Amino acid sequence: MFFPFINDVEAQNISNEGTDFWAVFPTHDPSRNGNNPPRLANIKIYVTSKNADTVRVRVSCGTYTEEQVIQPNVATAFDVPRSSAYIATEERNSSVSNRAIHVVSVDGHSKVAVYEHIYAGARSAASLILPTESLGQKYYSMNYTQDPGPGEVSQNFLVLVATEANTVIRLHKGTVVQQISLAQAGDVYEYFPDAKEDLTGTFVDIDPALPENCSKRFAAFSGSTSIGIGCTNSRDPLFQQLYPTISWGTKYAVIPFFERKYIVRVMAEKDGTNVSFNGQRVAVLGAGEYYTSTELVDPAFITADKKISVAQYSLTQNCSSASNVAKKGDPEMVMLNPVEFNIKSVTLFSSTLEAISERYINVCIKTTAAPSFKINGLAPANGTWTVIPSNPEYAYIQVRITATSSILTASDGFNAIAYGFGDVESYGYSAGTNLAANNYLLVKDKLTNNESANACLDQPSDFKISLPYKALKIVWKLDDEAAIENTPPPDSLVTATGKVYTYLFPRNITFHDLTPHKMIVNAQMPNSENCLGGDIEYTFNFDVYPIPTGSFLVDQDICADTDVQFTDTSESNIPNKPVNKWLWDFGDGTTSTEQNPKHAYSTSGIKTVHLSAGLDDGCMSDPVAVTISVRPKIIPKFNAVDTACVNEVINFTDQSRVEVVVPPVSVSIASREWDFGDGSPVSTLERPTHKFTTAGTYQVKLIVKADNGCVSLPFIQSIKINALPQTAFQLPVVCVSDDPAQFKNLTPGADLAGSGLHFVWNFGDTEVTNPVNNTSTQVHGTHQYTRAGTYRVILTAINASGCTLSDTLQLVVNSSEITPSFDVPEQDNLCSRNKIKVTDNSSITIGKIIKLKWFIDDAEYLTVDNPVAGTSYELAYPTFTDVLQKNVTIKLVAYSGLKCLEPLTKEVTIYASPIVHFAEMRPICLNAGTIRILQGTETVGVDGTFEYSGVGITPEGIFDPMVAGVGTHDITYTYTAHGCSDSKTMPITVTPLPEVVTDADVYLLEGGEKQIAAYATGSNIRFKWTPAAGLDRDDVLNPKVKVDEDTNYLLTITSDDGCSITKKITVHIKSIVVANAFSPNGDGINDTWGIKYIETYPNVTVDVFNRYGILVFSSRGYATQFDGNYQGNPLPVGTYYYMISPNNGRKKITGSLTLIR
Repeated sequence: MFFPFINDVEAQNISNEGTDFWAVFPTHDPSRNGNNPPRLANIKIYVTSKNADTVRVRVSCGTYTEEQVIQPNVATAFDVPRSSAYIATEERNSSVSNRAIHVVSVDGHSKVAVYEHIYAGARSAASLILPTESLGQKYYSMNYTQDPGPGEVSQNFLVLVATEANTVIRLHKGTVVQQISLAQAGDVYEYFPDAKEDLTGTFVDIDPALPENCSKRFAAFSGSTSIGIGCTNSRDPLFQQLYPTISWGTKYAVIPFFERKYIVRVMAEKDGTNVSFNGQRVAVLGAGEYYTSTELVDPAFITADKKISVAQYSLTQNCSSASNVAKKGDPEMVMLNPVEFNIKSVTLFSSTLEAISERYINVCIKTTAAPSFKINGLAPANGTWTVIPSNPEYAYIQVRITATSSILTASDGFNAIAYGFGDVESYGYSAGTNLAANNYLLVKDKLTNNESANACLDQPSDFKISLPYKALKIVWKLDDEAAIENTPPPDSLVTATGKVYTYLFPRNITFHDLTPHKMIVNAQMPNSENCLGGDIEYTFNFDVYPIPTGSFLVDQDICADTDVQFTDTSESNIPNKPVNKWLWDFGDGTTSTEQNPKHAYSTSGIKTVHLSAGLDDGCMSDPVAVTISVRPKIIPKFNAVDTACVNEVINFTDQSRVEVVVPPVSVSIASREWDFGDGSPVSTLERPTHKFTTAGTYQVKLIVKADNGCVSLPFIQSIKINALPQTAFQLPVVCVSDDPAQFKNLTPGADLAGSGLHFVWNFGDTEVTNPVNNTSTQVHGTHQYTRAGTYRVILTAINASGCTLSDTLQLVVNSSEITPSFDVPEQDNLCSRNKIKVTDNSSITIGKIIKLKWFIDDAEYLTVDNPVAGTSYELAYPTFTDVLQKNVTIKLVAYSGLKCLEPLTKEVTIYASPIVHFAEMRPICLNAGTIRILQGTETVGVDGTFEYSGVGITPEGIFDPMVAGVGTHDITYTYTAHGCSDSKTMPITVTPLPEVVTDADVYLLEGGEKQIAAYATGSNIRFKWTPAAGLDRDDVLNPKVKVDEDTNYLLTITSDDGCSITKKITVHIKSIVVANAFSPNGDGINDTWGIKYIETYPNVTVDVFNRYGILVFSSRGYATQFDGNYQGNPLPVGTYYYMISPNNGRKKITGSLTLIR
């Protein structure tokens, strides 16, 4: 079986997996935290492998060498000593010997993937490391605008690594070209600019002046020692391995960092490069020029008409959030891969160093292949596939992960980046990719014509090499066999990397063992405009793979037009290396390359399905065939009109049938499902009817099911439903005596020429002698009614589509028999200043009264449309005071049409109204007593009576502030005459009294003195004591008093409102009385020796002596009384002697004191 699409190969890519790698540890600003010592960076090299068996890997740098066994699909870390690999600041801009980190697969054959992670404190950076075979000869540096970093290097850098001895590189910065010589493989050169400048656009390439230099490749890395992007609150380093220009592309999908903003930078390789974001051109760039986007939050699809390089940047933490919620993270740069170069499977690492708390993977894949994407064999546990709006061919997902190692797989190629965020820390890198190569070897299977990177067991094979130049001579050497010169005429083709020449070596060799092999190709390159010619040797490793076993599962008795699931069960026959390439032929002229496709057959009969399965880098199985029987096809069809009006009944007739096959099969239609496309319930009738309630075009779908279980494809017919006219009209208001009734047509477009509308009026008048006079086809209807009553008027509109709609309204032709009537409820007490209330009671025999007009003394005052019987209205007559009363005429005219009306007139008497004046009242004290209010007066001179009302006032105007209370109160003055009154309200304020608290009696010892204790409240209060004799002051609240006899005092307190109160205080004079015994035993009775009123002797001294004359108590003032203790110890019971000295000119008081316990 031959598949016509099995050899559809335009170019060959190599992946990020390989056997030989070079990495570097560039200058890195240390992480700083306050006054703590700076934390220096460390480096880890992570190695992963998809091989079924373990792989031994060696990592070396300087004096450091370490080998480890790499388990399948597990990220293994190598801790490279800082002292062996770090490029110190003082070593910049010079060649440093043996400083690159070399990673090799020990057996030289088993491929691995390598990642680098640099971390220190709150700083982190990571990069995918490219295999040596994918390196190139020209790179452009990608960096970012450098900000100043206090106390740090804070500079862009570009690091170059030699992979072969005697590599000479040119560095182009503007018009200046610098030559850099690296003597040995593993030597590095770290270029720093003279100032904090952006190195983006600086490029390096192999110096073509030396012929032996033209075939050499080198590695390049770029970034910043530390940087802030967007804001400068914190910073992080940038570090990425650069892709050679040969691996640039023209289409890039940029997926946002999770819930964070980002910036994109695009750089061109050639002049005149047109760059577009989401289909809109944003820049035209020259070689080495770049475009930097604004801060973005949505995905972007970037395209160019020439190759470009694209970097994605995260922002400094304080300005990184895409919302108002603070997010962790710091600047990071990720070199993106074009969608042209993708990968189907990769094992990646996601580090938590140094303090990464959030880890994510962004994945972009063709939308059709998104369901096949798996992480560790399962669909993503979180995240949602979202189509890129500007390119729906691609979809993306953002997945949060927790594992250190993750295996990503899909049936089609995808691009992915891995990244992590911590507090002011981040890293990010490309998870893996295919890379362009312009020299590669393919093994061509002569039986299947399949071309791949490896040979097939027991299948004759030729070899095919692709070169970026037309070779003068080619020598082929397989393993240890003798070299063979064979230079056939080449085929040429143009790929994404440029023009490629392919040479077929018809070796016709068959490999019988599953062993690795090596092909060395020596090609003589002609002289070119840049390099002198010479021999270039290429070494290619390849494996011999077993032939896969193709097999699949499918239902072999199926229905036509129904998706059939084909399930692949093929085996690659290589442990832990599943089949990843499928070629299906469904036997009806259609094919597929999916693993488990679905396919529907459009014809019945016997179909033979072929599958060839295998590996995209290896062999394909022999086609396996399965025969399928497709049952007779069901052909649905129905008959119905294709145009109708809203709400029109449409008849549907099923005309479906079953295909006639040979030999005949008895199959008939068993059921139907009608979907009318308007959201109505599905019908299962054979001949349903349906009405559409809304205008529009509907897709009516019929699906029929046969008695053998097969279901037809839907038969769909479009039915256009035309809108109905929006019929509406306005009724006139007429009475039987009016001119002909005028009906206004309100149908939209009724008066527009060319609207296609036509109208028919039916006026519902059975009294006409000729029925023709009851109808009209005018736009606006006119009809003369001759009898009062109710008529059913119909307007029918017909639009240009022939759809009709009628509107029906009830017209009442009003009678001319009107009885006007009204009442004046308070006609005996009408006042000139008050409105006159009238109540309408008019009536009509048929119809309704449509209008009332009110007149006062023949002057129209009020018009009421559509009045309601029993409604009251207010009429105003001008105020008068010249006479006591006036007679006024009120007239009502009731209408039922323009010419149907009846008047009614009544005369009423209106009395003059009094007018009052109420002058302002002054504030009054609460204790002022009652007063008469005289401020209210009547100003016109009308005889009548007055009355006061409010809190604290009598009708006669006597106001009592004590009744009203403190505060502002409204007083209303009302004057009434002939039932007419006028009133006015004014405020009066009752002001509060000051308050005083003091004892009514004050006691002094003879010759004593005391400050009177009193407390007063009020606003700006004043004090006055009478008499003033015996007081030190008479104008303060608390004077000192000293008198020789009992005395009565009056204290008067006055507020700033003039309100005052008086308080009586009596001062009593007492002789001193001294107790001659006390009992300090703690029972609460006489526990201390008290002397009543002794405090009125402010300078008194009290001394107590024992019987031996020893002083046991002494006090100046007697605030602390004698408690029977001396120096803290109880005194014995007995007799003691006291001496009290008033110290105010009075003699001492002495006596004995008995202490009892």
